[in-house]
Parts: sequence; C-alpha cells; structure tokens
Amino acid sequence: MKQSESGSALVVVLCLIFMASMLAMAVLAMSKYNTFTIQAHLDLQRSFYVNEGVANRIQYLIAADRSLFPMVQLGKEDYGEYDHDRFLADGVIHRLNYYGTPIEFTISDVRSGFDLSSGNYANTLQRIANSDMFDQLLHDTIDQLSAVISDYIDSNDEISLNGFESADYEALNMEPLPRNGNIEFREELSWIPGVSDLFPSDKSGRMSSIRLIGSNVPRGTPSIFTADRLILKTYCNLEEEEIDVVIAALEVYRRERILLNDQLDELIAQKLTTLSWQESGSYTVTISGQLTEIPDTVAFADQYGFENRQETVRLPTSRPSYRLTFSYPGFGVSGPSENMVRYMEWMFH
Repeated sequence: MKQSESGSALVVVLCLIFMASMLAMAVLAMSKYNTFTIQAHLDLQRSFYVNEGVANRIQYLIAADRSLFPMVQLGKEDYGEYDHDRFLADGVIHRLNYYGTPIEFTISDVRSGFDLSSGNYANTLQRIANSDMFDQLLHDTIDQLSAVISDYIDSNDEISLNGFESADYEALNMEPLPRNGNIEFREELSWIPGVSDLFPSDKSGRMSSIRLIGSNVPRGTPSIFTADRLILKTYCNLEEEEIDVVIAALEVYRRERILLNDQLDELIAQKLTTLSWQESGSYTVTISGQLTEIPDTVAFADQYGFENRQETVRLPTSRPSYRLTFSYPGFGVSGPSENMVRYMEWMFH
C-alpha cells in the first residue's frame, strides 16, 4: 500500500515538474516574441525624440552658418576650403553625432518645385506646356488640369470644359469637395484628379515636385539644387540627354560635393542659370534617421565626431527609425521671433 502511494506521489511530482517546464518555455517564447515586436516599437518611438532633437540643433547650425557667412553663394562654395562643415540649402548630405547616434540630413530651399498656388497655377501650367510646343498630349493634359483646378477653387458649381465639379466629386465619394476657395495647403492638390499624374509623389510620399502653399512661402524661380526632370525641361530648355547629365551631376554634388561647374559642359551650365542659385532664407530639412550600418573605422569616428573608434563599435548596427522632413523660415542665432518657430511643414515618414 505504501509503495502504491509512493508511486502515485512520484507521478504527481513528475507532472508538476512537466507543467512547470512547459510554463517556463511559454514564458521564454513570449519573451522572445516581445523582443522582436516591442523592441522595434520602442526603437521607432525613440527615433521621434531623436529626430526632434536633431531638428532643433540643425536650425541653430544653419543660423550660426549665416551669422559667420551672411553672403551665401550656392554652388560656388568649396566645402574643402573649410576646416568645418557648412550648412547651405544645396541638398548636400551632412552627418553629425547626436549624443552617440549618427545622423544624416540634407538642407534644401523652400523655394523649390512648381508653384501651383491659387494665384499662380495657371501661369505655371502654361509654362510647362510652352516647354514643348509639339507635345499634343502634354498640352491636352495641361488644358484639362487647368480646368479642373479652376473648378476646384471657383465659388460656383458651373463646370468648365474638361472640368470637374461637385457632382463629379460626389460620384467618387469625395464630397464635400471641391473647396470653392483658395487652395490652403499643398497636399490637398492630391485630391484633384490629374495632379498626381503630372506631379507624382517622391519615394518618401511627399509632393516635393510642388512647392509648399502658404502666405509665408517664398515665390520665384525654383532652386537648381532640387530640380527634377520636368523642372529642368520647363525652365532650362534642356534635351533629354542633357537632363540625364544634370541629374547625375546633382547627385554627385550631393554625395561628393564636387561643384556643378566642375562637372558640366559650359553650354549646359549656362542653361542652368535660369533657375535660382540663391537662398530664399526659408529651409526644408530632411533627417534620414539613424544610420543602420556603422563601419568599424577611425575615419568614421573622425567624420561623426566620436573621440575614438571604440565608441562607434558599441553603437547598435540595426535600429528601425522614422525620417523627418520639416520646413521653416530661417532665423538668427538669437532665436526665432517671439521664441516661436512657425513651421510650414512637419512630416514623419
């Protein structure tokens, strides 16, 4: 009898050990799962704070640069002549060490892209059409787009030839469009049929080929350093082969800081003078986020401002992060007016 009871107790104990082992394995599996899910979420949340901190520092780096060098000549500044980095609105890739996190960012001019604001869209579209008098498809596209935008902003419901009015938007379940008033922000242009076909969003989902819209957005000819194919064709009267050359030269300038005039034929360079080579004083900054590959080299440590190579190898080599693009009117080293930065754009992507 005692042997039978001892055997039963042993079975119970073994069952308890088995159940405890299963629970431990389940906890371990859940912990491993959470490592892959929660950690990625925490890294993305961390990138919000990093990007916002970097955004503040970049604004004062630009302010300090303008304080030291008030006369800026875009495309003519040789970065190699300085023992420190320059912060110009020319799209050059910059790098900095933000409290142990290596960051890449670019600065460009807000005066970029086609001006499709309510008072300027007609002239802008006509200029695009005039860039190729023999492209009938382009002319038809421009005529239709001009009519659709006109119907979007006018205060009546009378449809124009090739236009688009309230009944058409309602059929697409897009009521209460149209606005029947002036366009207030750039992104609403994506609601207008045909705009995205001629001016597609970039790889980050931004409508960067169209200028920001607002009362404080600078007007005038777009910057050469953000020019895309359509802008180069419209403003510079370049052939397709010449456009390829300019696009490639701009990319080399952004990455290697080799001046455009040192890369391009004099005839092509002369055609580019129809675009703006001056800063407007308002800036668009894109922070690429945390770098995902960190080389174990002394050169990297010097480039990012780390004191020694060992500091770089302790950094994580893989971390998801958001990008941040923001646009704002520049200010001096004393800070913005009323200690408030009035952003024209603030977009995580």
